[in-house]
Amino acid sequence: MEFAGGLVPTGDALGTKNDGFVERASAMEIHARLRRTYETKNTVNSTPRIGSTTISCDVLVIGGGAAGVAAATAAGHAGAQVVLLERYGFLGGLATTAQVGTICGLYLRDTTGAQATPVAGGFANEFSSRLQSDSGTKPLCVDSGLWVLPYSPPIFARVADAIVSESGNVTVILHATVAEARAEDSRMNLVCALAWNEPLNFSPKAVVDCTGEATAAALAGANAENGATDQSPALVFVLENVDPGLVERGLLEVRRELRRAVEDGSLPAICERLALVPGTGTNGRLALKLSLFPANPDRALWQQVTDWERESRALLEPLHRFLIGNVAAFRNSRLDSVAPQLGVRSGRRILGRARLADEQVLDARKSPMGIARGCWPMERWGKSPRPEMTYFAERDYYDIPLDCLRPVELDNVLVAGRCLSAETGAMTSARVIGTALATGWAAGTAAAFQAAGRPLDDAVAQIRRQMS
Repeated sequence: MEFAGGLVPTGDALGTKNDGFVERASAMEIHARLRRTYETKNTVNSTPRIGSTTISCDVLVIGGGAAGVAAATAAGHAGAQVVLLERYGFLGGLATTAQVGTICGLYLRDTTGAQATPVAGGFANEFSSRLQSDSGTKPLCVDSGLWVLPYSPPIFARVADAIVSESGNVTVILHATVAEARAEDSRMNLVCALAWNEPLNFSPKAVVDCTGEATAAALAGANAENGATDQSPALVFVLENVDPGLVERGLLEVRRELRRAVEDGSLPAICERLALVPGTGTNGRLALKLSLFPANPDRALWQQVTDWERESRALLEPLHRFLIGNVAAFRNSRLDSVAPQLGVRSGRRILGRARLADEQVLDARKSPMGIARGCWPMERWGKSPRPEMTYFAERDYYDIPLDCLRPVELDNVLVAGRCLSAETGAMTSARVIGTALATGWAAGTAAAFQAAGRPLDDAVAQIRRQMS
């Protein structure tokens, strides 16, 4: 099945003419149009579809997180016919499912400046401006001159969906999980997925893997390394009716009480790893994150993730009960929500044609093939309750070369986000959302150039102009 004759691009299905459904249609109009589209398809297409649908496209983007949204938008803007696969029922990836709450990596570190300075122009800056406008937030300076952008996860998902819709040429398929990827003559030519439990096959000209685990690239034979033991994950949860003054006072009192509880055996040691999510709490609604311990290298990753999820969620009830009984700021609090997924900071990443080295980050090195700028310090969450921070020069950045996004074995595949090719320390910097937006845009642009048979050098030149 050809792209145009099969799935309907998001903008066309809603009748928005690529101007964005948020501005052009009310919620009731959207519902009515989607319903008519669904009924028409059910009437016209009466043939069995199980295992028989193959969709051709120019660029297939796998993963609808920050990197995937950027990649699909970039490829769509470049004129490619794009399919974006996302395993959840909404876009945003860990920014929404793990409720991260702040975007790091957008602004240069500056201990003296009164305002945040974007590390680059281009899509990451445009996305953050849209997010600020819709959510009413602004950059916040935290420790050591680091600037972050607080956000609401539902608004992040809404902005991501609107931006993808406005880009044109992008078909979004939700609840889609890749099960198989095949390559022939160094090109990924078939990707098999389940979309709401229905098998779909994709025949792309180029692929961008934004899964965070290099899933498609690894399935097709690309060499990868497992970084799951490099960093500990975190579970975010939100408490309501917390004393707003706690944000100004900080967690010193809380940590003192937690230390006492750990020492007398009332709580396990992991509860000392509790931290605030910056930008929350002033209205009594406080987001907290509980960092777990890094993966056990002797356990299979699927077992480790299952254990992480179950054990961390089981801790929340006794931890919250302890806070209510021992810290005055939490006396009237209640548990409002828990992130549906752990925030995994490090996973599988490719071994690319270039590898971002620790020294490149710490020396803030530039590259003529640089397609994204990293400005966040190395932030390693290990066994200590607090992260180990390693800084490079203030008001500076390093370049990420395009070849860090290219697996050695696959000519038509790029990756973006935290599965790019990097040494362990470098990845603790490059993994953040702001940098993922930048690498995603670069990967999507390069993939569109590949699909059109245009040189990658031309893609790099265009990306670098957009960053300026």
